[in-house]
Amino acid sequence: MTTSLHGMVALQSLRGRATTALLLGAALLLAACGPPGAGNPGGPGPQEPATRLPAVSGPLRILVSTPDVPLYEALAEEFEAEHPDADVTVDSEDYATLITNAPRILSTSNPPDIIKLGSFGNLVKDEMIISLDGYAEAYGWDDWPPSQFLSARVAADGGTRGTGSLYAVGPGFGLTGVYYNTSLAGEIGMSQPPESVSEFEDLLDRAREKGLLPMMVNGKDGGTAFLLQNLQMGHAGTSEPMQAWTFNQPGADIDTEPTVQAAAALQAWAADGYLPDDVNSIDQSAAPIRFTEGEGVFFPSGNWHAPGLDESSGDFGFFLFPPMEEGGPYSAMTAGSNLAISARSEHPQEAAAFLDFVQTDASARELTVRLGGLIPAGPESAPMPATERGSAVSDTVAAFGHLVASDGLVDFMANATASIQVSTIVPSIQSLLAGRITPEELASQLEDGYERELGR
Repeated sequence: MTTSLHGMVALQSLRGRATTALLLGAALLLAACGPPGAGNPGGPGPQEPATRLPAVSGPLRILVSTPDVPLYEALAEEFEAEHPDADVTVDSEDYATLITNAPRILSTSNPPDIIKLGSFGNLVKDEMIISLDGYAEAYGWDDWPPSQFLSARVAADGGTRGTGSLYAVGPGFGLTGVYYNTSLAGEIGMSQPPESVSEFEDLLDRAREKGLLPMMVNGKDGGTAFLLQNLQMGHAGTSEPMQAWTFNQPGADIDTEPTVQAAAALQAWAADGYLPDDVNSIDQSAAPIRFTEGEGVFFPSGNWHAPGLDESSGDFGFFLFPPMEEGGPYSAMTAGSNLAISARSEHPQEAAAFLDFVQTDASARELTVRLGGLIPAGPESAPMPATERGSAVSDTVAAFGHLVASDGLVDFMANATASIQVSTIVPSIQSLLAGRITPEELASQLEDGYERELGR
């Protein structure tokens, strides 16, 4: 069963189904959330000992972002087939509303059992979601590759990520890179993906010279942040400073020369006509549609768009954003589709059983790839679901494997705090592209917004 709280805000494919997930949708920052526990002054009750349930019965309510509904509807149906006495309801909010209002949602007297999170904010410190350490032991998640849980671990201080207890898991992982229209790429003489930023810029130049839009990108709701982050990591020569910043590690700072250099490059790309003239007005719903209609040789975005692109009438490929220099390390943004259990849930054991199911069941893993375009989570021994050779989905799966081998997985800068994407990253990049601020001012604004949200 599905209940839409705010209606559909994004398309999954040209047939009108939602595809976008993980990154922010366009939305106004809503009014400040109520204080933790406002909806239930008594706070969460004592947590039950973690137990592996052989069978699940009763209701289970899941709250995800609106574009995720088709995937989670299908996962819920598979779960109910496995557990006939279970009754899973999938509710939805648009992504910006969901991540901004997560504290308020979780503080009500009747919160969802499972909620999708973009970042943790103060949810751990305020005890609004539960530790999954006991369930990790009960279900054997502790035996899986630890790197897949890294971004969902939170230290005892309730803020620093990358270490500490586990607070979320999910069916799969997002991955960013660059899609290309194979027909238009052929027109500009691209025979293989670029191996450096300079090679990529040469391809962008060729596209512009042929009267083609070099790159489609959604600047209204954060697609341009992918470019900024990749350029920043390239100029830094390593992804470690960015990872430290997104994980809120002490001393991490983004107001640095690599950030200024990245901002200058992005601003120059806009001035040189590599981006759409209306880039700041294009959202994540419109961008993939315009791209499939032939507007843009390249489209920097994530693997969640791959199923929709494969369903279109065009032919599209995918490659990782290139390093600054040929032979340099590849880095790309990736994060789990994090699902957490509410501290006020009356069904935490059942919720944990669902979290295990979406990671381990073969049918669930196939749905994660086919409908979500995500790389499935789970044990290292689990087979990768088959993908159609030559498809965009197949390209993203192969790219993820290459990235894992090069140890280039980095979290999204948008996940550094609960609302920094809406409050700081998007408006600052929009101002940069419009020429209203300098690269130096952008770097300063990003760090100021970060420190402000962390209360430092």
